[in-house]
Amino acid sequence: MKKKFILLFDPGPNWNSEKEIEEQQYWNEHTEFADRLFADGRIIMSGPIIHYDRIVIIYEAKNESEVRITFKDDPFIKHGILYLESVMEWDIRLDQRNI
Repeated sequence: MKKKFILLFDPGPNWNSEKEIEEQQYWNEHTEFADRLFADGRIIMSGPIIHYDRIVIIYEAKNESEVRITFKDDPFIKHGILYLESVMEWDIRLDQRNI
């Protein structure tokens, strides 16, 4: 059975603080990677935390290891734009969307 995870990403060593996320190097490659995971139903939702340089992804996987193995291939991770700060299993109790 697949589980839900909260993934928190922080700026990596190659994050350019003078640019928005869409202006970061490797943006197009990153979005292609994320779009495939979204199309496969693995990314449930994603977006930045407003006024902070953090990204949150709600992700579906068998276990934490699968999450980490998958995201090591994200171009933003590979090139140090973002850093996967934490992966936390989430036990959803109420959800109007029935995910």
